[in-house]
Amino acid sequence: MTAFAIEVALLLAVVFGLALAVGYRIGRKQRPAEPVQVAPPPASVIVERQPAPVTPEPKPEPPILAEPAPSPQQDLFARLGISDMNAVPPLDDEEEDEPPPPAAQSPTRPAPRARRRPPESLPGVRPPALAAPEGKGADDLKQLKGIGPQNEQRLNEIGIFHLRQIAAWTPEEAAWVGSYLAFPGRIEREDWMGQAKAILEGGAPPPRRRR
Repeated sequence: MTAFAIEVALLLAVVFGLALAVGYRIGRKQRPAEPVQVAPPPASVIVERQPAPVTPEPKPEPPILAEPAPSPQQDLFARLGISDMNAVPPLDDEEEDEPPPPAAQSPTRPAPRARRRPPESLPGVRPPALAAPEGKGADDLKQLKGIGPQNEQRLNEIGIFHLRQIAAWTPEEAAWVGSYLAFPGRIEREDWMGQAKAILEGGAPPPRRRR
């Protein structure tokens, strides 16, 4: 009986050992794999980067100012050993130029102008006037003896542009125009109306006097 009990105990021990072995293998397969730890590199491999040295910028040098060249007078004084030019007394014959006294200006008076009488106060009757020349333009009134550029302009100012207007003047109208031109009686003496009629009828203008 004792031998049988020992055999049963050995058999149970073997079965228990096999069960432990199988359970250990099954549990190892189901356990997750452990992460592989990478060893840090040795301290000798790590190289620290140091900042590059900053070179200071060179300071600008102050500009060199060239001394102005001495004038001929300063050069002469330097040769004579005179340092202060103001210490040299002026010569007797050298005097400071004084500005000449202003000349007395005589007041200029404008030239007297001929006083013209207003048209309303002139003797006679003012002839009919035109606002502007008719036809191809104004006639050359200088064809008449006694009418120059100035008298022609003044006649145009009162509306006289054509020879036919002068040819139609009455004695009263001729007197008014003569007073307006400041030549009373000249129109009648030179017969401007007769000259204008002769030119309009095809006659030659009278010869102009040479001044």
